Formats: sequence, C-alpha cells, structure tokens
Amino acid sequence: MLQKKTILIIWAFMLYSLNMNAQTMFPEGLRNAFVTGNSEKISTYFGRNVELMLLDKGDVYSKAQAQLIISNFFNSHIPQSFSIESESSDENTYYAVALLETRKNNFRIFIAYRGSKKKLFINQLIISEINEEQ
Repeated sequence: MLQKKTILIIWAFMLYSLNMNAQTMFPEGLRNAFVTGNSEKISTYFGRNVELMLLDKGDVYSKAQAQLIISNFFNSHIPQSFSIESESSDENTYYAVALLETRKNNFRIFIAYRGSKKKLFINQLIISEINEEQ
C-alpha cells in the first residue's frame, strides 16, 4: 500500500512538473493575438501554407487566405478570454489545446506548431464550437 502511495505521489509530481514546463511553451505573442482577436498578428505565425479547419470547414490555405478566414471569424466572434488547457510536444512539434470564449459562443482551439524560440510556424489550426449540451 505504501509503495502504491509513493508511486502515485511521484506520478502526480511528474505530471505537475510537466504541466508547469508546458505552460511556458506557448508563445506569449500568439496568446495575446488570440486574446485580442488580432488575425494579422496570428498570421505572422503561419508559414506559406497552413492547414486550417474552422467550424467543420477546412483545407490547406495560403497565409493570406488563412488570415482573411481568421479575420472574418473574429469579426463574428469577438474574444472575451483565451486560455491554454493543455500543451505537449514531441521532437519537432508543439501542440496546444485552448479555450476561446467569445460573446456568442465558446470554442476549442487545437494548434500544432514547429520551430524554435526565435521563429515558430503554425502547421495546423482547428477551431471548433463547444456544444454546451455535451
């Protein structure tokens, strides 16, 4: 029994430590861009092309196309808050799941991005509406 408690404490500490480290991975400039609904700033994190899925419609778009789509989204859904719920990474890619609360609806955002501290590129951005009935 003592061994199980020890293992659980170690696992809890490891998960807490991973979560604390993960909180620092997401770029502050990108976080601020989502908080303010600044599609121009968000698009600075896009490469030449980005896989974008917005409310069940998606494709691979050029940087300019993706910025226009995100701009239209934020014109219809003005942000009230943005918070990172989960982060992880593998060798070359970082992943974040966030909650975007707007005046009209709440949205779950999945972001996959690559790069270094100096320059990050969003590979994939998925924005889906949270159904309150679930």
